[in-house]
Amino acid sequence: MIEKTALPSSVHGRSGVAPGRPAVPWLTVVLLAVVMAFADGFWMVVLRGAVGAIERTQEPFASWLHESTAVLPLFMLAVLAALTLALRWFGPVLSRPRTVMATGLLVAGAGTLVGIAEIAASSAWDYQLQLQLMDSMHHGGAASPDPSLGQASLGLQLAALGYGSAIILVTNVVAIGWVVAIRGGRLDVSRTRQRTARSGRIDHRRLFLAAALFGSAGIHAAVVPGHLAEWPAASLFFCVLAAAELAVGLLLLGGKRTPLLAAVALSIVPLALWSYSRTAGLPFGPDAGVPETVGLADCAAGFLELGTLLAAVVLLRGKERIPGRPLASAHIRSLPVVAAIAVSVLGLAGTSPAWFDDPGNSGGGSVNMAHH
Repeated sequence: MIEKTALPSSVHGRSGVAPGRPAVPWLTVVLLAVVMAFADGFWMVVLRGAVGAIERTQEPFASWLHESTAVLPLFMLAVLAALTLALRWFGPVLSRPRTVMATGLLVAGAGTLVGIAEIAASSAWDYQLQLQLMDSMHHGGAASPDPSLGQASLGLQLAALGYGSAIILVTNVVAIGWVVAIRGGRLDVSRTRQRTARSGRIDHRRLFLAAALFGSAGIHAAVVPGHLAEWPAASLFFCVLAAAELAVGLLLLGGKRTPLLAAVALSIVPLALWSYSRTAGLPFGPDAGVPETVGLADCAAGFLELGTLLAAVVLLRGKERIPGRPLASAHIRSLPVVAAIAVSVLGLAGTSPAWFDDPGNSGGGSVNMAHH
């Protein structure tokens, strides 16, 4: 009797198989995010065609495809956050129809917040372009622009934002309900998997650091061609910075402490240069002493560098893993990594103004998006 009881325990110890833990259902996350991202992007392009700036309505299909793809990681972050709440409130298995419905509404609500933010950003850009168009007509010799035109344009954009928010909410609720119905009324909050116990598993904070460094490296590498003709020294700096960030990100996955110091340095130096160039202007270069404009790409790189700095300092100040302390759930551990990926994708898209503007126009655009 004693031997029978001890046998499974000994087998379990020899095999090294850890008990099953809730894991992120990535297939569900991606599926729901894709449905909402492209559905909400469709309505954004429709509203832009009705009240948006003329230069942003030339190729609606390409705009819808580009912009929906760029914000897809944000929708993945929203879906993951909603599933994390559902896991905490309802447990890993949704056994009742009302819990499935509540989880679906959580997902739709989280996606709606992202969709509203997307429409708000697009409307603000359209309004800015419309004001620039009226101002250029005035400087071109036309009569002084009527202030009521600007107020009317603002009111139209606000009305479009209000209608668009309601449409997006209804669309997301219907879309999520349609996906759940196709899946037989089932919505996976988590999936259970048997994992082999390993002592060398990478800390999730190091994964975030690596993802943020890889994202920063991608953004810095993407702006190299734009600076090559303008200022070759800047292109060389971004090449070296991108290569260093990529190398340190790979070393961080090895679990050593030294790359953390390098990550701090690779965050402080670009942040200091960026802050100085956007306030006082660099004292050297072709535009010495002239503050540069703030764009989407440099803001994204700055957020990634700030996140890298904070995470690296936290890891340097204490132990990376407290013995005996349970790890956070896979959902929570994945949230900062997905957030870093989302910011990186937006930053990469922001290095090319044509990505968010007229896709057929490869010009510089009216908004400066280059980093540094």
